[in-house]
Amino acid sequence: MKLIAFLLSIFLIVHTKGIGQEYNYYRYDVEDGLSGNTVYAIAQDKDSYLWFATETGLSRFDGIHFKNYTAIDGLPENEIINLFVDSKNRVWIFPFKNSIYYYYEGKIHNASNDTLLKKFGLKNEIFQACEDKNGNIFFLEPTSLHILPTNNNLTVINKIDNRYFTNNHCGISEEGYCNLLLGALNTPRDQTIRVYEYRNSQFIQKTSFQDSNFTRNAFEMNAHYSVVKNDSFFQIYNQKINKKFKIKVPPYFHTISYLNDSSFAISTFNRTLLFNVNQKKIVDSFLTNKLVNRCFQDNENNLWFATMTQGLYRLSSTKFTVYRIKDDVNFIPIYALGARRDSLYIGGSKNSLWNLNLRNRQLKKLNLKTDSIISQITEVQPFDDRTLFLGSNKGLYKIFNNQSVNYLPVVIKSFFIHNNLITVATDRAVFELSLFEPRKRDTIWNNRATCAYKLDDEFYVGTLNGLYITKNEHNSTIDIGNNFPALKDKIIAISADFEKKLWIITESHGLICLKNNKIIYELTTRNGLLSDVSRCLFISGNTLWLGTNKGISKVDISNHNFKITNYTAAEGLDCEIINCIYAKGDSVFAGTPFGVTFFEADKIQTKSICELKLIDIQSRNDNWYYKQESINLERNDNSLRFEYTGISFVSSGDITYYYQLKGLDSAWQSTKQNSIQFQSLPPGNYEFNLYAINRYGIKSKMITIPFSKEKTFWQLLWVRGMLVVIVAFIIWLVFRARMKIVKRKANEKISRERKIYELEQMALRSQMNPHFIFNSLNSLQQCVFAGDAIEANRFITNFSSLVRQTLYISGKKFITLDEEIKYLESYLTLEQVKYENIFNFQIVVSEDVSGNIMMPPLLLQPFIENSIRHGVLNLEKECGKILIQFWIENNSLVCILEDNGIGREHAMKLKNTAIDNHRSKGMELVQKRIENLNSIYNVNIVVSIEDVMEKNKTGTLVKIQLPLNYDNN
Repeated sequence: MKLIAFLLSIFLIVHTKGIGQEYNYYRYDVEDGLSGNTVYAIAQDKDSYLWFATETGLSRFDGIHFKNYTAIDGLPENEIINLFVDSKNRVWIFPFKNSIYYYYEGKIHNASNDTLLKKFGLKNEIFQACEDKNGNIFFLEPTSLHILPTNNNLTVINKIDNRYFTNNHCGISEEGYCNLLLGALNTPRDQTIRVYEYRNSQFIQKTSFQDSNFTRNAFEMNAHYSVVKNDSFFQIYNQKINKKFKIKVPPYFHTISYLNDSSFAISTFNRTLLFNVNQKKIVDSFLTNKLVNRCFQDNENNLWFATMTQGLYRLSSTKFTVYRIKDDVNFIPIYALGARRDSLYIGGSKNSLWNLNLRNRQLKKLNLKTDSIISQITEVQPFDDRTLFLGSNKGLYKIFNNQSVNYLPVVIKSFFIHNNLITVATDRAVFELSLFEPRKRDTIWNNRATCAYKLDDEFYVGTLNGLYITKNEHNSTIDIGNNFPALKDKIIAISADFEKKLWIITESHGLICLKNNKIIYELTTRNGLLSDVSRCLFISGNTLWLGTNKGISKVDISNHNFKITNYTAAEGLDCEIINCIYAKGDSVFAGTPFGVTFFEADKIQTKSICELKLIDIQSRNDNWYYKQESINLERNDNSLRFEYTGISFVSSGDITYYYQLKGLDSAWQSTKQNSIQFQSLPPGNYEFNLYAINRYGIKSKMITIPFSKEKTFWQLLWVRGMLVVIVAFIIWLVFRARMKIVKRKANEKISRERKIYELEQMALRSQMNPHFIFNSLNSLQQCVFAGDAIEANRFITNFSSLVRQTLYISGKKFITLDEEIKYLESYLTLEQVKYENIFNFQIVVSEDVSGNIMMPPLLLQPFIENSIRHGVLNLEKECGKILIQFWIENNSLVCILEDNGIGREHAMKLKNTAIDNHRSKGMELVQKRIENLNSIYNVNIVVSIEDVMEKNKTGTLVKIQLPLNYDNN
């Protein structure tokens, strides 16, 4: 779908070449999905779908999508000349050749699949049909009449009053009976048109008239009026007031189309005229230079025009008028509007300045003489009846009696007249000038500005970087964006209302109201504005008009509720990009890239409907559209898709759908999509509810579709009962086996604890081995022989302390980290003395490690003993170093033992060559302890040992990871 604005000149103005007053249309053609660009007929069914008969097929339209029917769908003939919708909502299709078919509930019925249609023995095409109040349908063949009653006993009539006839037209009278206009067959001298009424299964002649220039498209007959073309006049009979009158047939007459109870359209080869029966005159004109085959008014009062070769046109409103100005090639965009009394001044590009008389709506071009060609007029404000001020890309001009003076030769962004002064925003600075002595000027702002406004003694300057406030006499400037970030955006326009509140539009933050230099209101799309990207504003009384890139928003600023009414292309705007606005009361003029649009806001009343129609219901295994009352999905059918559409032509696709699936989720969801698919539905009973709301808030009727999904085998009641019994039996077996396992583990735990005790005792004896005691006492003897009583006394003290600590902690399952560190310090200190300080040690504890962490006792000492005996004692030159570190990592206590000894590989070689009958079992006992601890307490104590093989550095690094907690159960 695309919005097309056309030059449809209704009034030709003498002084203006290329100026027209016109309406705004939507155009649809094959690019939008229409089956053909030549459209012969239009009909609307009871579901509100529109149907179009074209030269290349049949199209159905829901306001968004076209659905085309071809031979695949059962359409035998592509060229369709007419359509008719009966009371059963069957869409009868009349092709160019002698056949007939209809659409009903998603299917094309033709003679090959419908026994009723086989009864029609057609010799020629059917060109028209109507239905009376009793449900009888009358089909007009050129020389035959087919009557289809409600019992489907088709009757074919070739004679009436014993005369062969030719069908011309049919219609329904005010009483609901069919009236036929019949001519004489094969009787050239008989020019009589006889009117028969079919009542009580009989034809009764009502009247007759002479006609010498008769065509099928020259008649209209309905319950309110009838129209007969007789020579060069239309004979019109108003049945409501029982009066007849006639009007002259316009040149190049083509067709007559019924629109409503008081109007019909007269199409000619160069325009379409709207005739009002009650006013007895032509009241409007449409589509100049377009050949219209048929006109139609839908149930939302949209006017549709079926054209020859140019598709469809839709006119949603005649309340919007566009004044277009065109040069030799293109439309002239309008950037500025200003009014005084009954004159509206219109500023565009290329020195274009126009005056629109607001009384007679005549538009004329003003002869604008300037010192250079103006490419864009940015502002226009009348000062009095003879003086006009123009802002442009070439400067600020004063126009007096058609003579121009350039007051300020710079690019003008905006200006504001007040108290015989004019505040001008330019691309260089903001100036204040005297209207009568322009050389007297003050520089208010010395940088580029986008707009400026003076309120009391303060100047408000809009820039690319936000809003600034300055006072000329004090030479002070306030960057108000520092306090209000929204005002850091580019400022587009500023204006004040009658309460001296400043209204400011920004490039992307909507509408902002400022009072006492504080933001008091912010209006955006969340409040109902069409867009946050604003382009212009105009304040008239209590109404603020906001031009955006999506249309016009009318804001009532008389109270804090801010009622907002929006006007877009759906209402009749020719273009939604609004460059400038002028309003007086409810009369609104908007400048766009294509001209000036005028409308009266109080007269814009849109009739709107919202019809919700289900199009399809599809699961993975089946189509359920025609079985909606018995949808029962199989067990393996896990998805269900609903396709639907909301019909509201004036909403132009802006429809919101609300849906709920009871049985799965009671919450209501919303979407703009035309389909919903539910995946992986669990078994159960469901109810799908759906309704639509169009852009005007009209709500459709709710569609409710119940459905269910079969339970799987395991969800059946007797299967579940068996499963309960089986599960209970399995639980009993598991419980029984578990009890046995618990008892066995309890026994094993007792056995392991006993074994651990024995191992701990063995470890104690190993740690206090005779060799260690012998060496210690030998060191003590040396101290005594050397006469060093103090050193001997210290050694005895340390030795006794170590023995005492060993005996104390060996009886415990766990000790604290502080106790372990204290024990290691005693042991290492004694070893230092014993080996005459050939090594140093250091114990480092991270700050996040608590000294109360529990750990198994005597677990680290064997590793330290190895570091001393096989590592640092074998160093020849370097002093030995032992580093012990503790920290928390991944919920574990990590202990690192690192020495700078000769490494395990070198130590093993020395051990193999040395004569040493002593074989330490310390490491073997530690490994067994760790295995038992892991099993008893369900933990994972991990030990890793690696050689340090770096440049100029050797040694061994032991990493032990201990749990922070032990399971005592």
